[in-house]
Amino acid sequence: MTRRTFIVSMIASATVSTVTLLAQGNPPQPPTGNIDITGIPALRGIYYHAASGWESLSPRVLMPLWDGKPAAMEVLNVGSDHTITELPGRHSDVQIGDARPTFYLHGIDPTDLYLVRVMAKDGYRELRMPISRHFWEWAHYNAKDVTDVEIQGVNGDIIAIRPSANLAPGEYTLASVFGPDYRWLRLGFDFGIAGTR
Repeated sequence: MTRRTFIVSMIASATVSTVTLLAQGNPPQPPTGNIDITGIPALRGIYYHAASGWESLSPRVLMPLWDGKPAAMEVLNVGSDHTITELPGRHSDVQIGDARPTFYLHGIDPTDLYLVRVMAKDGYRELRMPISRHFWEWAHYNAKDVTDVEIQGVNGDIIAIRPSANLAPGEYTLASVFGPDYRWLRLGFDFGIAGTR
């Protein structure tokens, strides 16, 4: 991982973590239907209900950077057709044994949510994104890395999502825009599917 990417990731992660901790959580309504959300944390986030209880997926800023390009080239968007986002660690802290896990979004809009495969490297994970000249949509996800999800409303601001197909063992992120006014800023909530890698 490059030093610049590491520093930017650490600053952005600390900022997002602070904002998340200080944000007013919306307490969930009593569960309805067949989905039991008893005990889901009140803070905004993405959660997985493991046998041991609720696990929170850590938010990370998906900061697309050009590796090895001079600053002027970055500003002018010249010389590359993709950007790279580096996530710290070879594996996510949350490892799941179910190939089709259900995640619960609490206070997060699923409209611009993508389930994206990331590649494990030596000491970090990498997400490559093709780029566009349009500022607000400048970094996209490769279609081959995206898995469709099924979305189901649960209760109030809690939404359940599940991959539409089994996920292969590996590393993934649920990528979402930070908010309606910050569509260019994306958060990734990372996890791994356990198995032979």
